[in-house]
Amino acid sequence: MPGFMKKRFDWKTVVSVVSILISAGILLYFCISDNGLLTLLDQFYRFEVRWIVLAVLCMFADLFFDSSLIYLFTRNAEPGYRFRFALRTCLSGHFYSAVTPFQSGGQPVQIYLMHQQGVDPGNGASVLIQKFFVYQTGVTFYSLAAILLQTCYFRIRLTPAKWGLTYLGFAVQVAGAALLLLISFSRKLTHKLLCWVGKIPFVRNHADLLPAWEKQVEFFHQSNRKIYRNSRLLLKTYALTFLQLTAIFLIPYCIYRAFDIGHASVLRMLCYQAFVMLVSSLFPLPGSAGAAETSFYSFFSSFFTPATIKSADLLWRAISYYLVILVCAPFSRIGKKGKTG
Repeated sequence: MPGFMKKRFDWKTVVSVVSILISAGILLYFCISDNGLLTLLDQFYRFEVRWIVLAVLCMFADLFFDSSLIYLFTRNAEPGYRFRFALRTCLSGHFYSAVTPFQSGGQPVQIYLMHQQGVDPGNGASVLIQKFFVYQTGVTFYSLAAILLQTCYFRIRLTPAKWGLTYLGFAVQVAGAALLLLISFSRKLTHKLLCWVGKIPFVRNHADLLPAWEKQVEFFHQSNRKIYRNSRLLLKTYALTFLQLTAIFLIPYCIYRAFDIGHASVLRMLCYQAFVMLVSSLFPLPGSAGAAETSFYSFFSSFFTPATIKSADLLWRAISYYLVILVCAPFSRIGKKGKTG
């Protein structure tokens, strides 16, 4: 196949387009099906609007806490860094993460923007590695707490399939956190792991790649060691990560209260949303297209009525995903020169 054809049909582009089509198809289904958008519009006058406003504020709180994390980590390395730079970096990262597979587009764009803002690329990469480490381990602990606190309640109400997917999602999060800890603390074990990966048949040119891999691992190790030497920063960032996750997980509860159909436990709905996140994370499509909507519908159908679950799913997706893209899109333009803010 000619080179230009390979570039044109880059797999990331194909996955992104397919994901957008899947997400658009599901959105269309929720719009035109029974108890979908038309029902939602008919019922809008009955909504407790203050809860919808609170759900939107939770979305903005997520962006604020994420910006604060970038600001704190970067200030630790670059004392002159400003919050407005962190906000711009956060919004651009959220946009590109939302529209790329594996959320792979966010961090490279953020490193580039931080370089434009006067942050050394090495420090920028180190900052994002530290932030990722705290977020990944924070998600793992949050999910573990959700499972332990509500196991007895959920074991009766969740099907084996839902439990299986939840545990699988949790296992992936634990594996990710364990790998980060391994890289952070043990050079010898990490070296053995890289050598083992190199023996996998489809890994080509391992001898040439190993030095580059080890260089990246060493950089990761040094970046995370900086966190351990600053316990005060570590406590602050874990607290902010907890608040960030709680803000995200509160959105379904706010939507539930907006429908005024009952008074479910806030704690249980937080845990359910943690489970939705665990299952959705298993599908590396942009925005977890299809998986997010299906997971929400499956887990929260026990809280909402058959007449409101589709509308609730549509509202949740609109606030937690599409609105984020709309808010962040104006900040996604990347200039060529000068500081951006």
